Amino acid sequence: MQPILADKVAVVTGGASGIGKATAELLATQGAAVVIADLDEGNARSAAGAIAAAGGQALALRVDMRDEAQVRMMVDETVARFGGVDLLDNTVSYNAPDQTGADGEIHEMDVAIWNRALEVNLRGPMLAAKYCIPQMLKRGGGAIVNISSTAGILSLGTVPAYAASKAAVHSLSQSIATAYGKRGIRCNTIAPGFIDTPTTRNMGDRFFQMTLDNNVLPYLGRPDDIAQAALFLLSDAARYITGQLLAVDGGQTIHLPVVADMWRMTAGKPLIETA
Repeated sequence: MQPILADKVAVVTGGASGIGKATAELLATQGAAVVIADLDEGNARSAAGAIAAAGGQALALRVDMRDEAQVRMMVDETVARFGGVDLLDNTVSYNAPDQTGADGEIHEMDVAIWNRALEVNLRGPMLAAKYCIPQMLKRGGGAIVNISSTAGILSLGTVPAYAASKAAVHSLSQSIATAYGKRGIRCNTIAPGFIDTPTTRNMGDRFFQMTLDNNVLPYLGRPDDIAQAALFLLSDAARYITGQLLAVDGGQTIHLPVVADMWRMTAGKPLIETA
């Protein structure tokens, strides 16, 4: 059976670690030649090397996604190496420098944090789309997935810059989907919930447990959970899906906040009694 992404070329921004790395690896197993673009050149090369060792095709590039010239170079090198671009997964992301991931309150926020969040989380995906879309059009179409966050759906309160940038990512996806749908390009957004990665582990065991308590499912997500959703949306299996927001969050965003308190009070049993 032929891999579902055979002969496709995929660009994964932020692909050196975490969700991006898991996505790059999965796309490669399904036949895509993968370009891993990241500021972390060492881990990008390591990820590309692992894909090559497993029999896949991969190219690692050091790219600052805020820099238009570097993004243009990324696409030029992709085309020179693999002949074109069919798929784009924008996982590139910036969190505040505080190890807890907090941006700070609006009235005290360093404007540099706000600017960097918008530059990386929003301008980066826009620039990647700007230069990948013409290549997709040459090949008759393509698919894009932009990675947002549940923090862009429901406020966490502590990350206003991150949340605003991630909410705007879905608007970008809708604009791309609307403008290029007739020309064969689909674009969707994935909003991950809390995913177990080395970065999120820095937020501490207490936050981990609180998040688990508020999930409908009895476990937290892994990077490959997001990668599987991205694979589906980038593949022809999702050929009639575009402009949509898919929350992959273990049920984090489907219930009222009081539900978690009810679960604690009743050991997971329904609080409302029936006759």
